Amino acid sequence: MSKIPTVAIIGRPNVGKSTLFNRLIGKRQAIIAKEAGTTRDTVSGEVVWDNKPFVLFDTAGVITDFYGFKEQEIEEKAQEKISDALELADVILFVMDAKQGVTAEDKVIANKIRKYSTKVIPVLNKSDSEREEKLIVELNELGFKEGIAISSITGRRTGDLLDRVTQNFKEIEVARDEIKKIAIVGRPNVGKSTLFNLITKSSLAIVSRIAGTTRDAVRLKIKLPNREGTVEVIDTAGFRKRGKIQVGIEKFSVLRAIESIYSSDVVLLVVDGKEGFTRIDAHLAQLALSNGKKLLVAINKIDLLKNRLITEVPEFSRFKFILKNQVIGISAKTKENLPKLVEQIVELT
Repeated sequence: MSKIPTVAIIGRPNVGKSTLFNRLIGKRQAIIAKEAGTTRDTVSGEVVWDNKPFVLFDTAGVITDFYGFKEQEIEEKAQEKISDALELADVILFVMDAKQGVTAEDKVIANKIRKYSTKVIPVLNKSDSEREEKLIVELNELGFKEGIAISSITGRRTGDLLDRVTQNFKEIEVARDEIKKIAIVGRPNVGKSTLFNLITKSSLAIVSRIAGTTRDAVRLKIKLPNREGTVEVIDTAGFRKRGKIQVGIEKFSVLRAIESIYSSDVVLLVVDGKEGFTRIDAHLAQLALSNGKKLLVAINKIDLLKNRLITEVPEFSRFKFILKNQVIGISAKTKENLPKLVEQIVELT
């Protein structure tokens, strides 16, 4: 099968990138909020237009100055993911806000992506009137291909945009095999994103010691060894006690993670081997089992245990119903037992 093209959406914060992403893939997958920095990980989805499929990436807002950011470490990593997406993309949608016009920040970003100019399409989002469409002249002065004015919220001219995006793509007959979904769930900082990157052999998920780094459910379709067809692996936000979940973006992140469990075939529950089993781990396991999902428990960080045995894990025998499912001790850091984990995923799918 031919390689499916990739398209990346970039731009400064709050220009409507995630709204455009959701519009083009036809469902609400990326979290949308007025707070700058909502999107951190690179979120992906598949689009088919005029029998031409492509993978669409929604990226974090491009930041030209980190001054004043409380979580600078995470934001810097998010910026690195944007660079990865730019290198990977066949087409880049450079989104700007028609209500504000082309700003100084937009011009800085334009200079940063100048080396990709042959694959950049400037997009003037939030264009709801002819007056705003006249700002296209400013876009064309940036030195890229001719820009296009759209409205992600109303869908105005998004069909024209898709025509532009896919004009050089080939029609591809995509195999419609049943795609099994694996949702990676667990508490914050247990190693879910590191494990996602290892299983998918990618760097889409941001890895950080700061709790709450993952907000959107990051997903990627891959092929696993010794298995026909593709599977979709989903990295989800970390679950906390209800009283510690903040209202707003974090609440939506957790709801998105729960949706991922409901829509998955296999739930990969990641447990911190040093901290041991908790009520939250038991709750997630019960949620998966009660909804008829196959459960695989990966006890991470066994490299921190004296004898590297899962029986050393605190509260190991407390929740016996969990232990009736497949349980494996791993280390995402050292990759210990990673091949065995992948084998078990293959068995369950």
